[in-house]
Amino acid sequence: MSKFISAFRELASYKELLFSQVEHVLVDRLMHFTTVDLQDAKESRQRFDKATNGYSQAREKFVSLKKNTPGDVVAVLEEDLENSKSAFERTRFNLVNSLMNIEAKKKYEFLESISAIMDGHLRYFKLGYELLSQLEPFIHQVLTYAQQAKELANAEKNKLEKRIQEFRTQAEIDSLRASGNIEPSTSSGGIHVIGVNSDKNIEAIMQSFTNGEVQVIKQGYLLKRPSSLRGDWNRRFFVLDSQGTLYYYRNKGTEPMGSLHQYTGSAEHNSGVFSRFHANHNRSSSFNEETLGYHTIDLRISTIKMDAEDTDLRLCFRIISPLKTYTLQAENGADRMDWVNKITAVITSLFNYRIRQQHVENNDYSHSASSNARSPNSLPPLGTDRVSNRAKPVSAVLREISGNDVCAECNAPEPDWASLNLGILLCIECSGVHRNLGVHVSKVRSLTLDVKVWESSIVELFRSLGNAYCNSVWEGSLQKNERVDESNAHGTSITKPCAKDPISHREKYINAKYVEKLLIVRDAVQSGVLPNSANIWQAVKADNLREVYRLIAISDTNIVNTTFDDVFTIELYHHVVDAQDSSLDSDKEERDPSSCPRIKDSNEPENCLQGCSILHLACQRGNPVMVELLLQFGADINMRDFHGRTPLHHCISEGNNRLAKHLLRRGARSTIKDWGGLSALERAMEKGAIADEELFILLSES
Repeated sequence: MSKFISAFRELASYKELLFSQVEHVLVDRLMHFTTVDLQDAKESRQRFDKATNGYSQAREKFVSLKKNTPGDVVAVLEEDLENSKSAFERTRFNLVNSLMNIEAKKKYEFLESISAIMDGHLRYFKLGYELLSQLEPFIHQVLTYAQQAKELANAEKNKLEKRIQEFRTQAEIDSLRASGNIEPSTSSGGIHVIGVNSDKNIEAIMQSFTNGEVQVIKQGYLLKRPSSLRGDWNRRFFVLDSQGTLYYYRNKGTEPMGSLHQYTGSAEHNSGVFSRFHANHNRSSSFNEETLGYHTIDLRISTIKMDAEDTDLRLCFRIISPLKTYTLQAENGADRMDWVNKITAVITSLFNYRIRQQHVENNDYSHSASSNARSPNSLPPLGTDRVSNRAKPVSAVLREISGNDVCAECNAPEPDWASLNLGILLCIECSGVHRNLGVHVSKVRSLTLDVKVWESSIVELFRSLGNAYCNSVWEGSLQKNERVDESNAHGTSITKPCAKDPISHREKYINAKYVEKLLIVRDAVQSGVLPNSANIWQAVKADNLREVYRLIAISDTNIVNTTFDDVFTIELYHHVVDAQDSSLDSDKEERDPSSCPRIKDSNEPENCLQGCSILHLACQRGNPVMVELLLQFGADINMRDFHGRTPLHHCISEGNNRLAKHLLRRGARSTIKDWGGLSALERAMEKGAIADEELFILLSES
């Protein structure tokens, strides 16, 4: 525009001659834009606001109905809702068209008018030929740009019309589904199951994300129930994208005007205002979810169930993750079914996704598999050995272990999923059943996707167990050719599934195996035989990892937090006296580890085991694989002994920095102080300067 302004200054003497042309080409168009186009947009907005209020009132009346509401009342309110919705959609599309018309004209009309005026200068004013001839290439460049902008605006308008048509078609389909009372099928427990090869379109969309394309699979409004049962339901705009993420916007101001409400057609390639908004902020590390007003739900760790906990509520479904349960309500049954189907298909696609591993030379894992636990000195440093640094991918390493060439449940070949705490490899179908058991029973991870999980301690744990040994524990009765009858299953026998068996057979078998523990061969109850709590203490002390695993599996109670006091009650060294018989200072002095005679005389912390758990004992033994096994089964990493020492304190006292760093990465809190008033960092500094910089940083940060 600066070139045009300079030309105007040079041609000021011809202003009167060009006045009529300027008025016709420029002024009239701008006047039409301000008086007609903008006014039409304002009126469209007023009609939209009025229709929105009517639609909201009709929707609130309809969704508030209970299941016992008379059918004629439901029909009347449903008809009112449909009429309000139609009026809302009509006014919304009119508003979008008006805004699109304004945006289109803003892009090309003004530039086109100015260019036409400049072209008139070139043709009619001979005296300014030399000046204007220099501007001729630039003038034509602007005209070309305006034409391109016009064509782009027309293309976007055509695309919008196509999307509107797709929306209307889908709305008709949803209406037909709703009138036919079609409900999605559910498996046992209310969990919706879709086959591995279902919904090829969503699978293709998910695969396109590897090429940098973020696409919207479904978006629309849902009612979200707050955490407090007494709170009001909130209407939120939800978006399901090809990253496997479901996110919703909290504030009304962040909801997109240009996004199609409940658009269920083909996925959008970053075309919507909403998609661009989300993608732009994903690239900015200076913004967080609270700043942008949206919240994400990671579907990789979630399952979906039909209905709400309150069975009286209609049109509800739940998304359950380890962090939170989201109770959502759709406007009708068809919309709920569509959300459930698409979310479940995305979850399934995430499970099916594969990434090829890049192999980098490393000899840390060239040694052969061992059937027993390794000594601590034979392992590479914990936390630094990741799957990307190995000579072979982790899947190849783990499949070399006895029995790991097939799935532990159905014998399907080349399993590529694993249960971390159970120490077994699984196929994709059985991994889905394991995931539905919950992380307290089975922690499912991928051999190829979850690369950060496979540290040396995890791999060595799998080396020490293997499918063959684990199955000898969990399905010992089957391996002895015993038929086990379920007393609560109408006398039907349990048989091991094969790779071609349906999902229902796998669910029944896996639940009986790990939840009900019907296939375990338990130790015979005999007088004089030590309880499992005493046996597991001795097994940890002897570094017998397989025996520890077996005892945890066969026990009906949680013995992973067994303490010295539970096993050796009569050998307790310290006796806590009643508060009436002893002062607080004397009790505090007795609990101070530096005042304990057993520790002070020998300068060895393990000489006083009172209050220690088996995790404390494993840390004293210095066996990282045993520590990993106990942590996988839920051992309390911050449990304190009689002297207030955590397992981290014991690792510091033993000088086992490698194991201490592993505990810190797994969530150990270094700020916990023993009864002497010193934290793990302060105990480490008591022994002198901390030479391990990484340990010092971890102790300081946690």
